[in-house]
Amino acid sequence: MGKKRKVLKMRCDCGGSFKVGTQEFDGLEIDALVCSKCGFVTLTKDQAKRLMKLRQMMDSLGKRKVVRIGNTCGVTFPAILVHPGQEVDIRPLMPNKYILTFGK
Repeated sequence: MGKKRKVLKMRCDCGGSFKVGTQEFDGLEIDALVCSKCGFVTLTKDQAKRLMKLRQMMDSLGKRKVVRIGNTCGVTFPAILVHPGQEVDIRPLMPNKYILTFGK
């Protein structure tokens, strides 16, 4: 089952109502308000802040080089993304592609 979409009382200029839906902005997925009638997309203040933070993270990441750390190898991340001791869940998608999920 999918997520329940919350209907807001805010109305679009076309007369439709806004629902929370996932939208892609510059390759980043974020919750946004989507008009059920005309499809117009807008963001709340909090959603816009999250998008700006994701863009900032994306800009600070870019390509990374693998570095030697003692007898092993690692990849460094900027402090805006992670902190020491934080858990990271790594799931392989393909032999050279992985999903990293950082714990809180």
